[in-house]
Amino acid sequence: MKAEGKKKMNKNKSGKKNLMNMKRKIITGVSLLVIGTSTTVAASPHTDYFNDFFGGMANSFVKETHDQVVVEAGIKMKIVESVSGEKSSLVFVSFEKEDGTGFPDGAAISDLELDMKQDVSYMVEQRLTEDRKKIIALFDIDTASSLEGKSVTVKAGAIVDDVTGEVLAGGPIKNKFTAHDRSDRYDIDLTLTQQNEKVGLKTIYVSAIGIEIEGERLDDQTSYLPEIAPVVKVITNDNQMMELSVGSTSTTDVGFKWQYSLDGKGKRVFLDKAEIKKIMINDQIITVD
Repeated sequence: MKAEGKKKMNKNKSGKKNLMNMKRKIITGVSLLVIGTSTTVAASPHTDYFNDFFGGMANSFVKETHDQVVVEAGIKMKIVESVSGEKSSLVFVSFEKEDGTGFPDGAAISDLELDMKQDVSYMVEQRLTEDRKKIIALFDIDTASSLEGKSVTVKAGAIVDDVTGEVLAGGPIKNKFTAHDRSDRYDIDLTLTQQNEKVGLKTIYVSAIGIEIEGERLDDQTSYLPEIAPVVKVITNDNQMMELSVGSTSTTDVGFKWQYSLDGKGKRVFLDKAEIKKIMINDQIITVD
């Protein structure tokens, strides 16, 4: 890995810790799938960035390929590929010099941001490829409402030295794409009481990037996100069972959502939807095949 950076942003600027502007999120760089595991340590020059960031098993699901390219001040910015669930998405963006020359060691993109008309929380990781000709940025996104058909704008500042902040190449530059929801929806009606919290769960969305469970608080703390998440397991067609962990908790238009996108060790999970037949929420079983 040549250069790497991570940050967390929330379009809600208030510091008040309540339901409408609070999000908890975990990001990891290694993936585990229902079928197997793989690790990676660097971004390669080719365009298979899901493989680079998450391992070879991330090739087992369909990604959206994008061709939107913008050139500004000698820098070519491309929305490369994405995969989206109902309100979550992973998006890869590449940056390279128009003349094909490489970046110096330590080059990074300043001020990487998302711009959407709806509330959005996100984290960013970026890597310089081994041949130093591209900088690859990964956006890990959660939104308050469905991503289907929504325009997502990616903004970037200049290319800078990650240590000194010296500007190496021009900017700013921005590009956009339209997101598409690739999740399967299942309506449920489940009430959970855990310690002093009571929640009503209404919908499950199953996608390649995890299990999204959406609901609302039914206690006197409706302005706050729940602190306690239920135990969630997926059962495959061949009766294997995997317990998932919460990768993020965030607000939605109707309440909140848990995004189960990690395994028990905090590693990123990718799911083969066709292989899942049941989902367990605590001791409740929901059939999804």
